[in-house]
Amino acid sequence: MAFNNNEFCWVGVISTDTDAAKAFYTEALGWSVQVAPMGDGEATMFAVGDIPRAHLAAPAQPGQPSHFENYLRVEDVDATTKAAVANGGQLLVEPMDIPPGRFSVVTTPSGAPVSVYNEADEASSSNPPAGPGAFHWVELHSKDLDADVAWVEKTFGVSSEAMPMPQGPYHIFKDGERMVGGAMAAMNPEAPAMWLTWVQVEDVDATRERIAGLGGAALSDMMDVEGVGRMFVAQDPTGAVFGVITPPGAVA
Repeated sequence: MAFNNNEFCWVGVISTDTDAAKAFYTEALGWSVQVAPMGDGEATMFAVGDIPRAHLAAPAQPGQPSHFENYLRVEDVDATTKAAVANGGQLLVEPMDIPPGRFSVVTTPSGAPVSVYNEADEASSSNPPAGPGAFHWVELHSKDLDADVAWVEKTFGVSSEAMPMPQGPYHIFKDGERMVGGAMAAMNPEAPAMWLTWVQVEDVDATRERIAGLGGAALSDMMDVEGVGRMFVAQDPTGAVFGVITPPGAVA
């Protein structure tokens, strides 16, 4: 079966020091490292058990900082890319074919990059199971929330529902009844617009301690949100930012 449409299906961990990233994430999140053939070369993957969850790579452009790349599955990469630009986004990477499928990179109007993707082999592709070590949620931290929410709705054909929060409205994107992502106003005025990747862990407090001991850092206080979980925003030793969460009812 194919990946679920309009859902985030893959992640790239882009690091200025891939050796440091391997050491950090295997210890901090319990991921394992796999090396798999990819076209004429090889790709390094982070896995949970035997299931690959993300690829690890150096930045494609000189001076590009460490970051997470989020891949959103769409039915037609070329049509979605055209719509993204027509609706006020920017094109960063033209649609191209790679061994796993076809992708491009576009941004929201306020500049948050997202990769749009369609897999080459739908028969063997499906969204991986949830659980510790899995990617739990992806949310947009926007510099122009109204413009970016409208862009997501128009470009991907999803709806949104706004929830009141102390720091401002939080938008839930939905494809039918499926919740496929979120959006909020960026909290850090010095940080660019971005899509924040959340990783599920068994014990968010213990993970916070491990991250600090491994040279990473907590960028936010611990947050408890009813019905969502206990969470904080972290940074790895090379500067990549991600979220860590233990959902309600998960083992701690």
